[in-house]
Amino acid sequence: MAVARNLLGEPKPFAPVPYIWSDQYDRKIQIYGLPRGADSFTVAEGAVSERKLVALCGKQGVVSAAVRSTPSVPPGRPAHSWAPPGTQRRKAVRSDDGRP
Repeated sequence: MAVARNLLGEPKPFAPVPYIWSDQYDRKIQIYGLPRGADSFTVAEGAVSERKLVALCGKQGVVSAAVRSTPSVPPGRPAHSWAPPGTQRRKAVRSDDGRP
């Protein structure tokens, strides 16, 4: 948006959107924006009961953040069998005292 305004002669500095993600067991949670202080939480897609959703957080009628929850492994594959493309799975190696 900042580039378009600058090209149209309405200079405006670029303002990056805060982003954080976390893998929580079998879920990946992504947050864009600033949800702190929101007075509304609206599920825009999916459902809380399915634990797969996109939700909007807002304050005084203005969206301040988007929250997304999705499976952290590809559908149909058990979590223990998944590894990112290009990585090799390694066997656990025990130390001499029996610890993993």
